[in-house]
Amino acid sequence: MRSKRRYEIWTGVKGDDKHGGIYLYKYEADENRLLLVKQEVRLRGFTHIAMSSDKNTLLVTGKTDTDQDVLQSYRIADQNGSLIFMNETVLHTAGDVCHLSISPDEKIIAVTDFADGAVHFYEMDKEGKIGAFIQRLEFKGSSISYRQDRAHPHSAFFTADSKYCYVADFGSDKVWILEHKNNEKTFDITGSWSAPAGSGPRHIAFHEKNGYTYTIMEMSAQIAAWKATKRAETEELQIINIANHELPGNFGEVGEDGLPQHYMAAGDIAISKTGEFIVASVRGHYEIVILRVLPDGRMEIASRLPVRGAVRTIRFNKEGDILFTLGERMGHSTGIMEIFKRKEDDPALFKSVNQIDIPDAFVCSIKELA
Repeated sequence: MRSKRRYEIWTGVKGDDKHGGIYLYKYEADENRLLLVKQEVRLRGFTHIAMSSDKNTLLVTGKTDTDQDVLQSYRIADQNGSLIFMNETVLHTAGDVCHLSISPDEKIIAVTDFADGAVHFYEMDKEGKIGAFIQRLEFKGSSISYRQDRAHPHSAFFTADSKYCYVADFGSDKVWILEHKNNEKTFDITGSWSAPAGSGPRHIAFHEKNGYTYTIMEMSAQIAAWKATKRAETEELQIINIANHELPGNFGEVGEDGLPQHYMAAGDIAISKTGEFIVASVRGHYEIVILRVLPDGRMEIASRLPVRGAVRTIRFNKEGDILFTLGERMGHSTGIMEIFKRKEDDPALFKSVNQIDIPDAFVCSIKELA
């Protein structure tokens, strides 16, 4: 008999020192019950969270009282879902942290700063505490469109073996390939993949079975399938556009925020554990798009689902039949968690089963409970 499926949803909320911080939600899948448990940590100017591979450590970035970027580490207590503070360090970033990640071997932390044009690397010890600063790696380049006057890295993702780190650079329309050299802790840039001009690479997902890297572009709502070769060159397989041109953009009037007319505001990308499906969000349309991964690695659009929010974070459960989507404050959305379950008669179709408003929600991580 299958045990009841329960999930902790650790959610980051951006706000002041009263409302901002980390909130714990729980979802009981069999009863379809979603509820707020508590505000676990108060932290102003909240930006991002990252959960370790063993699901026992949660990292969070925010602001100090003097408006400096800070990185904090917490241990997740299994007994009651509480967070135990371990340590913190003040970051020497430029005030626009846009992504946070932990290497699968849980030894390195990558902090990406959009304004700084760089990724900052830190050590992480066996307990999950933040260790010494390793390196600030700055990127160069520019492109043709909005916010592309110079390099603006948007995210950094580690490969499964923790040997490489791929950086999606919105500003230069590139994904930089970083590699550990000679077992040192620092990274070197050893290659790059070039995205279409003006597309704005945002997030990356690695396919564990076919070896391709799937990259979503924020401005154009394209997804590219490509891989790096042994000679540090890249091989591009496909670029597909997932924008729904029948829908108007929901991000506001063109020109209101200096946005170009083709800006689609694509958000996140995730691959199911089986590798059968990719899910991506287009915040400008309030949609998520389900794509089927074909045997050769190419993609085809299988379905489109309307969502209540401008989805910034997508997470699959390990069985691939539940989707957790977190919409941020954008357009008419003020922040919402919406949960989808796969329909039994068609694995490419999901239906919305629950949602809860989370004002100023930003990002989330999912922990499946035994």
